[in-house]
Amino acid sequence: MRSFNGFSDIYLLFLGLKIAFKSHFNSIMGQRKLFFINQYKPNMENKLFEEFGPVTKEQWIQQAIADLKGKDFTTHLVSKTAGGLEIMPFYTEEDLETLAFLEAYHNKIHPPSEIPGLSPRIWSNVFHVGIEDQNKGNALILDALQNGCDALVLEVSGKEDFNQLLKGVELPYIQIFLVLSSGSPSVVLAPFLDWFGRKDWGSDQLQGGVLWDGMTRLFHEESEMEVISQELAMLIDKLEPFPAFKACCIDFSCYHEAGATAIQELKFGFASIVELLDHLGKAGVPAQKVFEKAMLRFSVGSDYFEEISKIRAGRIFFQSLGELYQVEVLPENIQVFCQTSNWTKSRMDVYTNMLRNTTEAMSAILGGCNVLWVRPHDEVLSGPDSFSRRMARNISNILREESYLDKVLDPVAGSYFIENLTGILLDRTKESLENVEASGGWWKLYKDQLIQEEVKSTRKKRQSDILELQKSKIGANKYQLKEEKAKFTLSEKVEELPWQLFAGRETDLLESKNETVA
Repeated sequence: MRSFNGFSDIYLLFLGLKIAFKSHFNSIMGQRKLFFINQYKPNMENKLFEEFGPVTKEQWIQQAIADLKGKDFTTHLVSKTAGGLEIMPFYTEEDLETLAFLEAYHNKIHPPSEIPGLSPRIWSNVFHVGIEDQNKGNALILDALQNGCDALVLEVSGKEDFNQLLKGVELPYIQIFLVLSSGSPSVVLAPFLDWFGRKDWGSDQLQGGVLWDGMTRLFHEESEMEVISQELAMLIDKLEPFPAFKACCIDFSCYHEAGATAIQELKFGFASIVELLDHLGKAGVPAQKVFEKAMLRFSVGSDYFEEISKIRAGRIFFQSLGELYQVEVLPENIQVFCQTSNWTKSRMDVYTNMLRNTTEAMSAILGGCNVLWVRPHDEVLSGPDSFSRRMARNISNILREESYLDKVLDPVAGSYFIENLTGILLDRTKESLENVEASGGWWKLYKDQLIQEEVKSTRKKRQSDILELQKSKIGANKYQLKEEKAKFTLSEKVEELPWQLFAGRETDLLESKNETVA
């Protein structure tokens, strides 16, 4: 008689029993299936819910009013976003009747992957490097790329040694985005392009773009419209041989970080590109080239659903704007760069910022970002450390690998709520943009300091709401740590001139009140 020979024999015995059990089980279930088919033949003409008639949205509203027992429906159930958009307590299919055009944009976030086996939804996980020490920067880059990141944001001045900084980095397999320091962007970019040209890589293998918006830079450095137009024309010309590398961005994040609402972001962002397109057209630069070489850059705040809708509205409006200039822009070819907000972060109980980063990253992904930069939660203090950098890059990894946000290309497509909020944002953006144009355009509003005044007014209101407890912020004005006040020292205030528009944070006024002298 043959004896068992360790694990392999046990495994074969188990496999045999499993096959025998499965065969017996299928035989029994087959007999039961025949029994049920013969004994139960449902009459498909009988509708189980025919006694329940269809209910209109108005009937639901009337039922809600009855349940409120005389209380006002709008006051108690209709909420508002920071920008004043009314949010109904529920939405139905009736609300989509005027939004059928949005179906054309469903699942148009990016082209299908040419690599077999990849998930339907793809986005790049960004690591940011502010370069001070080339060797240290290179070590941080390699560590990030080996631990889940596949895109870089580099702050460059034109003096970098890219042989050292990007040593061991295979650019054809990642995306790289460059933040250019002050000065001529073409001059600052030249050393990078020279370095890339000496490599054995094809021009189509440089992927990413330049995070440069000459219009929003005017809030920090005074210049003239003609100069901005010339600089962008030179960038487009220099980068024309690189089809996968964008030459500029429409920087909506500048307005967001200064305290603007979603409507103000979209309004001023698109007004700026209209202004630029008009000037470039006069200089002989075709609109086609601008649309091909531009990307959208958003900061994503904590208003979960509004931020999803904001990003979707941005993609749709950019495509529609192209049609006005007789340029065919495919929605799935629009590059959307998203970063978690600095405006929403607090120096008080900074670990709550990780929660904000997570919801903001989810909004970015569901809204349709192609590139996601999760900023470290302690960036608002002295700067990120190894722990906060790891937490930041892992948020994107977790949302992909554990929350499975990569398994469905466009999970919010067709949502009654999201579609309606997107439609409202599109309508309000169009209306606001028409008002800007009727007032003389972006450049005139900038020179008259009307853009700055409007955003600063919104900023002050939103910061005051936090200070006066009109809005709750966990860890800041709600459930604050008792020992938190002792951590603050008097921070240096930077004077903001009337023509300038600096980034701020929602909790600035509250933190100023709590600051103590070191």
